[in-house]
Amino acid sequence: MNSPSRIVVGVDGSPAAKAALVWAVQEAKRTNASVLALSVCQLSQSSSPFADTHRNELAAAVDALGMTADGVRIDQDVPFGQPGPTLVALSQDADLLVVGDHGYTRAGVLVMSAVTSFCLRHARCPVVAVPLEGAHHDGPLMLRPETPVR
Repeated sequence: MNSPSRIVVGVDGSPAAKAALVWAVQEAKRTNASVLALSVCQLSQSSSPFADTHRNELAAAVDALGMTADGVRIDQDVPFGQPGPTLVALSQDADLLVVGDHGYTRAGVLVMSAVTSFCLRHARCPVVAVPLEGAHHDGPLMLRPETPVR
């Protein structure tokens, strides 16, 4: 029997991350999946005021979804570590990892953030990078990781 589908999404309070959360919830509705929303805290003390800030901002982002989230199970967590490696590790068994694209265009080349780039290169599941609203993209970018040759 297959385990239920899960979509992991990184949320850091930025407009791109909020767009990624909306996209992840809409995809979860479409595929009958649950969502794990993560706000990675780079400081190591779980009782630090920074961790509380992450928890509050994550809860506010989820609450802001309103009716968009109706019918979707959304779990929230504030893990500690470096954002890219932490998102990759926690999405290892997920069906999809969703991140906001904080990148920019320079000399006609799309330059992605370090976290997005790390996730695209290292995740074991497909990754969707949701662009900022108004960016010159037709929609999210998706990269399916290559299967290692044995």
